[in-house]
Order: sequence, then structure tokens, then C-alpha cells
Amino acid sequence: MGPTIKVEKMVDLAQLIENEVFMAFASYATIVLSKMMFMSTATAFYRITRKVFANPEDCASFGKGENAKKYLRVDDRVERI
Repeated sequence: MGPTIKVEKMVDLAQLIENEVFMAFASYATIVLSKMMFMSTATAFYRITRKVFANPEDCASFGKGENAKKYLRVDDRVERI
């Protein structure tokens, strides 16, 4: 017969939830991911309402050619977000 494979016991989900370190990690990961999703939405909202865009592809719906270039600028309020 071939070599025997030692199968280790998998950690039960209930034991994992009781682990202090895992719970801290899960809490902080949730907070960071929530903030990231909120900030990307807030940035998009400010860019659209103030008509300030970072690249020409984003401002294409507001104008073409030279007209679109006026929307390519840096706004301090958007950058603070």
C-alpha cells in the first residue's frame, strides 16, 4: 500500500468564532472594506456633481475634444475625499 496520509482535524466554525484574534481580524476587515466602498462612492459623487475628472474617458459624456478638457482639473474638495 502507499504512504498513509495524516488527516488533521479541521477547526470547527464555532471554535473559530470563539477565537479572539479571528474576531478582531474579522471586525477590522469589515470596517476597512466598508470604508473603502463608502469612500469610492463618495469620491464618484463629488467628481460627478463638481464635474472634476481625472482622465479623459471619464469626462467624455460631458463634452468632446477641447470642451472635455475643461473638466480635466484638480479640485481641492474632491482631493480631500
